[in-house]
Amino acid sequence: MKRDAAAQFGKHLRRLRQERKLGVRELARKSGVDAGGLTRLEQGKFSPEPGTLKALSAALEVPFADLFTMAGYVTPSDLPSMNTYLHTRYSHLSDDAIASVDEYIQQLIDKHGLDLNGPAPFEDESEKPPKE
Repeated sequence: MKRDAAAQFGKHLRRLRQERKLGVRELARKSGVDAGGLTRLEQGKFSPEPGTLKALSAALEVPFADLFTMAGYVTPSDLPSMNTYLHTRYSHLSDDAIASVDEYIQQLIDKHGLDLNGPAPFEDESEKPPKE
């Protein structure tokens, strides 16, 4: 995990903890993760291990896959299409409702110029172009 990914995960973890009105010590108790380790995670000082993510997902009552993805273990190209995700996650919705949500998400993507395929080759500073 790159440093900026660790910082991004830390902000996400802090937001989840605060939304649930948990202090660091309370989350540590619920998850079994050391309070000092949680603080360093929130500060983006190191990358979480999968076992830590599993413990945190249970304590925060969020899907493990969400934390796993936020921690950078899954790349954007590994994620399913939005339509597939919506059908899987919200199977109780009608096809029309899913199409409506998918259309709205596409409008947001277009409006904000987002690229769901991630950075272009060598746009990510962790990649180096091949030497000729």
